[in-house]
Amino acid sequence: MFQVVLAMGAAVGLHLGLLHLFLWKTAAAPLTFFSCALVFAAVAYALQRWIFPALARPSFASQVTLEIVAATVVFGALSLVVASTVAYLLGAPPLFGSPTGTEEHILITPAMRQAGVRMYALMPIVPTVISSVIGYHLVWRRMETLQTRAQELTELAATAQLAALRAQINPHFLFNSLNSIAQLIHDDPAKAEACVERLAEIFRYLLHRAEQEFVPLADELQMTTAYLEIERARFDERLRVETRVDPKSLRHLIPNLILQPLVENAVKHGLSRKVGPGTLRIDALVEDEMLTLVIGDDGLGMSSAVLDSVYDRGVGLRNLRARLERLYGPSHLPEITSTPGGGTRVCLRLPTRDALPRQAA
Repeated sequence: MFQVVLAMGAAVGLHLGLLHLFLWKTAAAPLTFFSCALVFAAVAYALQRWIFPALARPSFASQVTLEIVAATVVFGALSLVVASTVAYLLGAPPLFGSPTGTEEHILITPAMRQAGVRMYALMPIVPTVISSVIGYHLVWRRMETLQTRAQELTELAATAQLAALRAQINPHFLFNSLNSIAQLIHDDPAKAEACVERLAEIFRYLLHRAEQEFVPLADELQMTTAYLEIERARFDERLRVETRVDPKSLRHLIPNLILQPLVENAVKHGLSRKVGPGTLRIDALVEDEMLTLVIGDDGLGMSSAVLDSVYDRGVGLRNLRARLERLYGPSHLPEITSTPGGGTRVCLRLPTRDALPRQAA
């Protein structure tokens, strides 16, 4: 920041110095104006760096007013000191008191006036070229670099978030699945074999979709179905699954691994501790350029106090909320409703994104 302010001040000082060199034919003018402009630039930086932050006010208008008053006082005093010093060194009349010196008569010819017009046409080129080149290298290129770096960090954060989500899902899900398979090996070998196939299907999905931020809803539903088939092997007839999916919704892209944590929460917290059978519902509907996904259960439900702290209870929901906010903004966060003994319902409303081209009518 200091380099930018100093560069702008130097450009203005050089402009004024060259202007007075042309008008008064004095070699001291460029050096004088250039040096004074650097002093003003340094004071401007001091104001921006230390004084203005100390004048912070709740109201923007009051803060700007204070900044204008402070800058006026500081630059007014500085201008008086600098002008008086330069006038003394050059033998010019002082700012105050009786003027001294000899009279000088200046003859301005038409040729001189024409030269003045040319000078005013050419002189602005100098400071604008300097400020443009210096400003580009000190500000714009740095801003472009920072923007590129910010984009890279965003992508890295998304990749890390997906990796963390997979790491969270894989260990305990694998542990539960293997326990279920172990129990079925002797009692129902065919069902155990089916569970192994579903488990392989899930990990194949995780492997192939590892680096993708978005996947078609059809693929995510297929992975979720494989997960639920394994869970049904654990809970047998206690777990029922109902799906109502609009066929048009299947081609739309959704964030990777967004359904599985919701389904797992419904089974683990809502249905697994329920006495008797329970039902898990998955709905998907496209309407008004919005994809609505609903995961509901008729399990134990939650009280309002527990619902208020639901994001503090597990990593999955926190990750889900953070990802949706990053990808779509705060207006697309999960809508969670629950009643004790009446189950829980999680609704996601996401902007539609086609994975496949629409078929011609």
